[in-house]
Amino acid sequence: MVTFLGFAAFVWLWSVALARGSYGLAVLAWYGTGRLFLEPLHGEPSIVFGRVRIDRVVAALLALCAGGALALVAAASLPAVRLYDKNPAHLWNRLHASLFVRVTADGREYGADRVDPLLWVGSTYLLQGPSHVQAITLLNEFIETHGEQLLRDPLKRGILQRDLWTVFDWLEGSHAPYQQPQLIPEVVRKGVEDLRQPLATVIARLALTPEEIRTLPDNYAATARPNALPPDLFQPDGPWVSVGRPDGPIARHHLRDDGPGKNSVFLVLIRLPGGRDATLKYLDALRWFSGPLWMHDANQDYPNPNLPQFPVGTQVALVRRALLIDSTGRIAPTRLTEQVQLRTHRAISAMTAQEFADAQRIDENMFARAGQDFEEFSLSRAALFGERAGGLLPLAALDRFFLTFSSHGVDFFDMRSGQSSLATQDDPEHAAKLGCKDCHGAPGVYSFNSYVPFRLAGPGFTQAPRLSEISLVDAEQVAVAWKQQRVDWGRLQPLLRGPLKLRDHPGQRQP
Repeated sequence: MVTFLGFAAFVWLWSVALARGSYGLAVLAWYGTGRLFLEPLHGEPSIVFGRVRIDRVVAALLALCAGGALALVAAASLPAVRLYDKNPAHLWNRLHASLFVRVTADGREYGADRVDPLLWVGSTYLLQGPSHVQAITLLNEFIETHGEQLLRDPLKRGILQRDLWTVFDWLEGSHAPYQQPQLIPEVVRKGVEDLRQPLATVIARLALTPEEIRTLPDNYAATARPNALPPDLFQPDGPWVSVGRPDGPIARHHLRDDGPGKNSVFLVLIRLPGGRDATLKYLDALRWFSGPLWMHDANQDYPNPNLPQFPVGTQVALVRRALLIDSTGRIAPTRLTEQVQLRTHRAISAMTAQEFADAQRIDENMFARAGQDFEEFSLSRAALFGERAGGLLPLAALDRFFLTFSSHGVDFFDMRSGQSSLATQDDPEHAAKLGCKDCHGAPGVYSFNSYVPFRLAGPGFTQAPRLSEISLVDAEQVAVAWKQQRVDWGRLQPLLRGPLKLRDHPGQRQP
């Protein structure tokens, strides 16, 4: 009877596991039934809980069914994602869905193909509850079944590692849940601890060799051809000049602790209408400007009108590229572009106290007053893997826009958990412009935050960085050096060492 029950339980769980593509559940079926039923029974035939004697077979069946039920509930609740494989039950798809896709009360799904996960400083998602259990279950399934061997494509492996690293950095950042009741610090710490090592292990398992990383595609070049992005943006000695500063990364505000860009290289490039020589001379003028940055009158502090101003037609580009961790455990820059913002200054007003006051007004006419055209392209995994336009799509073609950078840290989904839908959310392009113009709404150079973030810093900011040209290679090395000093990297690095030593070399993986 024992053998029959064991065999029946094994067949039931195994068939369900295969039907759902859940290899972790299949392992549970094999291991659990084998240990509990198919091995010869030894020792006492019953277990005593207090004064209650339960047959060992019945107890094992109850435990097995409970575990199977939990696994089935987790599998059934996952949104259908088809990024890494056409089958949504593919382990990589399920892992991505558990970390990136957020669902509203009416069943609407958001974030499946978003460049960054929908996670904020105030998020409780992944730290407790079903999402926490689900993420740990899938990470452990990946580890136990060597899920890294399911796909060999270096591009897909690199993107999944990049995504998991982003989640790890979010975990290691600050957490201040706003949703009531708030998570107590002990719950937050436990949530982070539970996820830390499984995430690090999978990150290490997915690591590419240095050579594989060097040969990843330049997706910006493929995007620029059919779109409005400038094809000569990275051309050596071309009209665009990459801007650096002597004391670290250039786009510091984008590397804040509460933002999602801490494992990226940010490049700032500028192009004046007069070409490269004019752009370099302009940077010299900014660097040697010796006047005060601020003027003071009886009513308001405002930026110095004598600051060297952009000529009309000046363009500024902010490019974000992915960093990866290679098979030696080192941080490596890549040619994978994650986001591009392009601002063109069509009209530039003279700086006055009133002009600066107008720049503080956040309304629909803010960019128009500043005389700027704004465009943004963001990475789509579906487009990248499908070799469509390099994978960079204009925001109007992407999922609804949620600001995770410079957003006050409030989790939009936690705060709206009682509402049925987010259907009234602004369209992506409009929402991006609203968020971007908050920081870049002043005319011309006064919106160039790499020099002085006038709207953000205030009159207490009196020392501008000495900007100059920097090569792309040097800018990447600055970003890597900055990341190596980060607390989050210090916590991840020792967790990678063991898995990296044990990982198979890509050329030795079995089919």
